[in-house]
Amino acid sequence: MNRFILNTDKQEFIEKNLNSNTHALILKGSAFEGVDIKELTEQIEAKKKCESKLKTWFQTPNIYYPNKLNIEQTSSETTALIKSRLISGISLLDLTGGFGVDSYYFSKQFKTVIHCEVNAKLAEIATHNFTILQAKNVTTKCTDGIEFLKTLKEKFDWIYIDPSRRDTQKNKKFLIEDCSPNISTIQDLVFDHCENVLIKMSPMLDISSTLQTLKNVSTVYIVAVKNEVKELLFHQEKGIQSEVTINTSNTYFGGTEHFSFKISQEKSAEATLNTPKHYLYEPNAAVMKSGAFKLVSEQYKLDKLDINTHLYTSVDLIKDFPGKIYKINSTHPYHKKTLKRLIGGQKANLKTRNFPEKIETIKKYFKISDGGDNYLFFTCSLEGKIAMQCQLV
Repeated sequence: MNRFILNTDKQEFIEKNLNSNTHALILKGSAFEGVDIKELTEQIEAKKKCESKLKTWFQTPNIYYPNKLNIEQTSSETTALIKSRLISGISLLDLTGGFGVDSYYFSKQFKTVIHCEVNAKLAEIATHNFTILQAKNVTTKCTDGIEFLKTLKEKFDWIYIDPSRRDTQKNKKFLIEDCSPNISTIQDLVFDHCENVLIKMSPMLDISSTLQTLKNVSTVYIVAVKNEVKELLFHQEKGIQSEVTINTSNTYFGGTEHFSFKISQEKSAEATLNTPKHYLYEPNAAVMKSGAFKLVSEQYKLDKLDINTHLYTSVDLIKDFPGKIYKINSTHPYHKKTLKRLIGGQKANLKTRNFPEKIETIKKYFKISDGGDNYLFFTCSLEGKIAMQCQLV
């Protein structure tokens, strides 16, 4: 960490060149003694990545940034805030602290937070930023979190683990056994020091198989932001044997959609099937990840279009649905020549669900351009392949 970068003239240079071509800047070289141009462009590129992902950091003067890969790997401010609202207590140990975004938000819910980071430069950067952000109750330990835990006798209210999902060649990984640390091998050690563990895993992970690997899981949180699943969080409670709860949330501008259930509820639920009625319901990404397809039908009194089509319909409007709701204007069998006369050449938002043809193929054949207020769904129903013209409610 080059503290000369924090000098006013360097900070002004970084701010002034946030939208500059960094390759051109590198060719010009540095005008500052003691600071290499590559260090400055690294700050520029990393800060730029924080503009939407980490607004508090971006807007706070004298923040020091790691390389942009560290920014890509860290939690977003939105998901860190969501996590922090799930748990609270006196003490928390963050075993894999990284840039410190999660630790910072946990510090608002805990009296003390210990942030472990094995990379010396990143640990120094995080420590500096905690001071700038006035997170006075966070203590950084420049050490491997697991090795640090082995030396301790004290217990914590919570331990948080966000395993690294990159290998030594920086390739992305998502299976538990491929991440570092491998959670499956340290569960007993972790439970020696706490009663509650929160583990962040890749949204690509299969929930069912993960529950076979992790013990004492009480809740799985599926966290989506703007209808994109960002994180899977597994809450382990020492000694618990109760049934797992799946808790889904989709945060977007204007609010958050929630849907929670027990796994046994989905197994015992019975979905009803029917042809499209007046309204069409599209579950949000978190609900889709949860696999609660029959339960959605049963709980909201909606009919599925087909056993394998996770779209729902009703005669009357159900307003509290966790997803998007459309008014169905028309429904047509998928006869290409007839459909081409009806929908060809229009501007619409095209979607497919349980449909054999790709969106690009459909757009090209029917000469559909993106945009507008109309939505075209191509899917399979009880009566075969269909197209529906809809508008958002």
